[in-house]
Amino acid sequence: MSHPVNQLFYVLGVLFLFLILMEAINLIAIQPRARKTVATVTKIRLRSAEDSRHAGPFSGEQKRKRNMAYVTYSVDSRSYFSQREIPVSADKDIGSQVTVWYAVLFPDTLIDPPSYVKLVLFTLLSLLMFLAGFLM
Repeated sequence: MSHPVNQLFYVLGVLFLFLILMEAINLIAIQPRARKTVATVTKIRLRSAEDSRHAGPFSGEQKRKRNMAYVTYSVDSRSYFSQREIPVSADKDIGSQVTVWYAVLFPDTLIDPPSYVKLVLFTLLSLLMFLAGFLM
């Protein structure tokens, strides 16, 4: 009966390989064509009351709260207003400064900041899944 479990681990390992590929493409092809700039928060969507009632796993700890915000930023002396909301920390107010990444060819498009952590995490998880499939 361990045969289907092996296949499950191998399928999960392949899934993580695809995630590794997507992150590598993002870091190699997209991120070199991105720049960062300072943006000003112009509109904030506050978290709902239900979100603020959830407590963390430890007593007295609450989840790290993040709001969603629209920002205005300037590239080559031209101002842009973000077309999508970006996550900002709960201590940011309207008028606060945040760092955003934008595509060089399309400055009106905000992109996610580069992260090697996801690439390393997906690699470790993929190796772990293949190892678990081999050992089961």
